Amino acid sequence: MFNRRLIIFIVLLALSLGALWWYWQSPQGESLQAGQGALSVARFTQNLSGSWDQFSSLRQAWTTESERAKGNNKQSFLTGGRAIALPSSEEFSVVAKRLRVPGEWSSRTMLLTFNGVQGHANVYLNGIASGQKVGEFEGSGGADELEIPAKAFRYGDDNILVVELTGSSEQRAILFGSAWPNLGRITGEIRLDAVVETTFMPPQLNVSWNETTAQVTIKTNLQHHGFSQEGPWTVNGVLSDGSAGIAEQSLTVQAQDKADPQPVTLTFSVPDARRWTLQSPFLYQLHLTVTNSRGDLDDLTLPIGLRSIALTSGKWVLNDQVIPINGDALIPQEEFRLRHAGQVESWLTSERKKGITLVYFIGQLPDELWLQAADRVGIGIWAELPVELTPSSRLPQPEVFQKIVAEKMLHPSLWAWTMGKGLDADPLTQTYFLQSALEVKPDLTFALKTTPGVLAGLTAEQSLYVQGNKIQGAWGQVTVETPLTASVRWVNEPIVAEIWALLMIFLGWMNIRSVTWRYKEIGEKRPRRRLRRAWRWDGLFVLAREGMLAGLITSGIFRIPIHFSPWFTHLLPGIELIQAQSPWCIWVTLSVLLMVVRLFQVGVVAPHLPDAPPALGLVYWLERRYRWAVFIAIGWAALPWGLPFYAPLLSYFVLVCLFLPVRIRDIHRTGGHYRSFLWVPGIMVGALSVWVSFHIADWIYLWHMLRP
Repeated sequence: MFNRRLIIFIVLLALSLGALWWYWQSPQGESLQAGQGALSVARFTQNLSGSWDQFSSLRQAWTTESERAKGNNKQSFLTGGRAIALPSSEEFSVVAKRLRVPGEWSSRTMLLTFNGVQGHANVYLNGIASGQKVGEFEGSGGADELEIPAKAFRYGDDNILVVELTGSSEQRAILFGSAWPNLGRITGEIRLDAVVETTFMPPQLNVSWNETTAQVTIKTNLQHHGFSQEGPWTVNGVLSDGSAGIAEQSLTVQAQDKADPQPVTLTFSVPDARRWTLQSPFLYQLHLTVTNSRGDLDDLTLPIGLRSIALTSGKWVLNDQVIPINGDALIPQEEFRLRHAGQVESWLTSERKKGITLVYFIGQLPDELWLQAADRVGIGIWAELPVELTPSSRLPQPEVFQKIVAEKMLHPSLWAWTMGKGLDADPLTQTYFLQSALEVKPDLTFALKTTPGVLAGLTAEQSLYVQGNKIQGAWGQVTVETPLTASVRWVNEPIVAEIWALLMIFLGWMNIRSVTWRYKEIGEKRPRRRLRRAWRWDGLFVLAREGMLAGLITSGIFRIPIHFSPWFTHLLPGIELIQAQSPWCIWVTLSVLLMVVRLFQVGVVAPHLPDAPPALGLVYWLERRYRWAVFIAIGWAALPWGLPFYAPLLSYFVLVCLFLPVRIRDIHRTGGHYRSFLWVPGIMVGALSVWVSFHIADWIYLWHMLRP
């Protein structure tokens, strides 16, 4: 009988897990508008943003897209994937796109550029074997470029580009971070460029001042893509004010034996330079060209603003003038909404009219669309490096952000950086701060902390204490105006708890009224009616108790404060995904799972007890020592009246421990040993201990954060 009942519960568990999978809700994102960086007229460009197909695996993506390329569009809903518009705020695992490349591109090298990738990316072209993998990179929100040989493409036919994204290193490094959900997102432009043998790499800008004369230094690298270098190369740079060139420099770069990128530095002297200010955000135009003896040409055109900014005596100084900071902070959801609606520049303009001088981006790097709009409107941007709530032993090397910082600092609107949020105050963190400050100079650098005090390695002005929805200093303040999404709750929990408490009271009363039966009656072949009635009420009470415990766990899951502060946005993404599911499915699944675990626990013990009683009968006999669970159910129902949430769960475990001697005595009276009851719980505790041991650094971090 026990085997039959166990099989029934295993089937119910499979059905509940299937229902949870069937009704699984993946948060739906929004398509995003994105900006483009430096422009070129010498490159053949194909914008790959727009419609892609989303899949759950590489195999599914390749099989489906291959069939569609052959004209077979009759895939089922399980294999066909679904459409997604990139860039997007939605996280995904695998996306694919079919594209055609013109034949005239075949003599050039292809540069595939991804902007705003958050996650580890593996990129495949026309296959998913290791030989068709054209590159991989760790995306942190900047621009990542892959070089693809021209022969890898099919000209005049469909090419299938497949991108696999897994969780980012920042996600794994965060407090109790893991690889689940193993997803990423692309929030910026995707572009394919066909380029000649030598191209410019993204330039870096530095501006120094001698009274009204600006010394503009442009540093870039020449990247050679061919097997032979067709040098020498002539590099020319022109700085224009929009009507005429005001400064120009040319130089010749000779070929070298090494295949490394060749550094190039151009310096322009601009007398009576017009400064980029909040009132007059003037932008110059920089045009760079490189040619070789064969006439190959590559160029870049980008706007630049000339300004100086510094932190002096706790004040922000722009162009030698103190500016009071009245800032507005954007949480990712609000940033996504504005980009989806195409309201970036209009929103910045309206904020500027309100007296807002700065916009703080929480949780992600600002896209080129934001930076270009801020350059034109005349408003400051405060960006973050993706380092928050990270134990010191897992802090990244600041050098990994060098490329991201360099590309963003081309914009005069980018004023400040946050190097880390909620980090520990120890020597490793101090070293990280000192090295990070060197990477982002000459802009302002700060760190956000959750407790008052000054972080080692930083000044008092750079150590900012998060105070609710704002940060502030002698320079001014930045406030999060957009409220966080309301905390997720099990909406119908009070009704469920009240009904369950009444059910437990009724079952408890019926158990008390039933006849008291003894251990030796467990194996009765022909039990009398009074015994069968007692078994029935005991069995129902077991189910109700496990359902009550599952309800408390479900309630706890939906009470975890994943958005405890608007300044910390990426904590526990796995819990956030679970909270997006139906609490009913989670409750039912946990109830059946706990019942299966209980049956396994007793089923393992039964053969080792005197007379080897039937396991199901033993479960009924043991349940009489759990009738106090009625009071726990009443406590669950009392939560809406102010009883602390942890009280019922804590009381449950306390009572389990208090009644443990009574349960041990019962087993000893039968002639058995209680230690066999600890095998299944011991395995569970052991697994938990292994998990805890893998997060020693996290527990040390928490101890340092929580101690006074």
